[in-house]
Amino acid sequence: MVAAGLSHTCGIKADGTVACWGDNSYGQSSPLTGTFVSIAAGDYSTCGVKTNGTLACWGYNTYGQTTPLPGAFDVVSPGLQYTCGLTPGGLLYCWGYLWSKP
Repeated sequence: MVAAGLSHTCGIKADGTVACWGDNSYGQSSPLTGTFVSIAAGDYSTCGVKTNGTLACWGYNTYGQTTPLPGAFDVVSPGLQYTCGLTPGGLLYCWGYLWSKP
C-alpha cells in the first residue's frame, strides 16, 4: 500500500513497517515505529492503522490533527488541519481543527 501527500509519500513494506520519502518539513516523512495494515497521507501528515487496530499519526500537528483518539479504528483519513477515523462499529470521529459550514 502506498499513500501520497502534498509533497511526501509513504508505503507499507512487506514486514508491515512504514517507509516514507519526500518533504519532511513537519516530520511527515518520519514514520513512527510499529507494524501497519493501512496508511493514508494528508497534506503535511500521515496516519496509519496499526496491526492492533489503534492509530498512529505523524507530521504537522498545530491543531492536534496527528494526536489520534484512543481505541480501535478500521480507516483513517488525514486532511490539512484535521483527521477523521472510522471505528469497527461504524462510528466516525474527527479531531483537529473543525468548523461548521452553513
